[in-house]
Amino acid sequence: MADQPRHLLLLIGLSVSQVISWGTLYYALPATSTAIARDTGWSGVLITTAFSAGLILSAAAGIPVGRLLDRAGPRLAMTVGTAVGAVGLMAVAVAPSFPLFIAAWCVVGLGQSATLYQAAFTVINTTFGSRRGTALTVVTLAAGLASTIFAPIAVALTHGLGWRGSFLILAGVLLVTVGPIHATLLPRRWPCIEGVPEAGARADPFRVRRIARSRSFLLLQVGVTGLALALYALTINLVPLLTSAGLAAAAAATAFGLVGVGQVAGRAFFAFGRGTTTVPAVTAVAAVAVIALAGFAAGAGALPAAIGLAVLAGAARGSLTLIQASVVVDRWGTANTGHLTGIFAAPVTIATAIAPAVGAALLQAVDGATTALLCAAVAAMGGGALLLGTTDHQDPQVVTRKQADR
Repeated sequence: MADQPRHLLLLIGLSVSQVISWGTLYYALPATSTAIARDTGWSGVLITTAFSAGLILSAAAGIPVGRLLDRAGPRLAMTVGTAVGAVGLMAVAVAPSFPLFIAAWCVVGLGQSATLYQAAFTVINTTFGSRRGTALTVVTLAAGLASTIFAPIAVALTHGLGWRGSFLILAGVLLVTVGPIHATLLPRRWPCIEGVPEAGARADPFRVRRIARSRSFLLLQVGVTGLALALYALTINLVPLLTSAGLAAAAAATAFGLVGVGQVAGRAFFAFGRGTTTVPAVTAVAAVAVIALAGFAAGAGALPAAIGLAVLAGAARGSLTLIQASVVVDRWGTANTGHLTGIFAAPVTIATAIAPAVGAALLQAVDGATTALLCAAVAAMGGGALLLGTTDHQDPQVVTRKQADR
């Protein structure tokens, strides 16, 4: 009971910091890309390349950042990550050429690795015990508002100050709001169990290596990565897919906007469930993903069907985020969770980084219906791998949910 006020304050702080971090370090660039292209003459493809490069670097940096989280605790890692992200945004604002622009956004990617979901999930999984499912849902629901809040803010700042001034302001917002939250509310060290810091318990690199190479870990990793690639490749390109099927641009944009509504619904669903990585939950998410993606092959030209399928695809995306957040701890406990989560998340982050380009390339190479069916096939294979990993109990490192909730 004594921990409840502290946990509530931490949960509020993480929710606020995730909204601002996602808004400034992720959504600001897509929101201002048109203005940047118009001002600099750089193509939209180049700007998207910079965005993807930052995400890929974030994925690579996530592994050493996870190790740092385990060993040094979240306060140091996430506060430094906030500062690095702010410096990156400032560098973006003053970049005189595209090579320096992409280098600056890669610095932002380094900041992302220590401030966005991977780091926040590590804090929640290690600190909240049996209440971590609810905490994960609250934080991801809050973070889901980041684009709604910060995309129009970034656009308004760009109209008033230009895109360079906009990024300078956003860097300042990140530094003066998220910096103090991470520096004061996050624990210096992880909670201890029998005198041992649990997140980095016994800092056992051999255990990490053994788990990361196990069949169940690889199956789960392949499953989440495949589902993420399929869902993001199609939903990010939903507007051109729907317009190619005959829908008006405004109607297609409406359906695309409802993907976000589906994400919120998918995440809220798990707040009332008994766990995100149970066999029924995993089966349901995979089935919804496959049905939604395959459905676009036949129903993309009818607005009611497109809306329903967009909500379903969004629900699968939102649910998949929570599966990724909990699967490592549900299966292997909180020891070394930062390092293991970093390893697990790396290919998933890369998949989401390249997914928009993959989807666009498919739409150029084949028609929308074939693209939808190909994405559904990838999702089906990913769902199969995820289900196999969930039911594979031959790994001796598996822990019970009670042990993971300690």
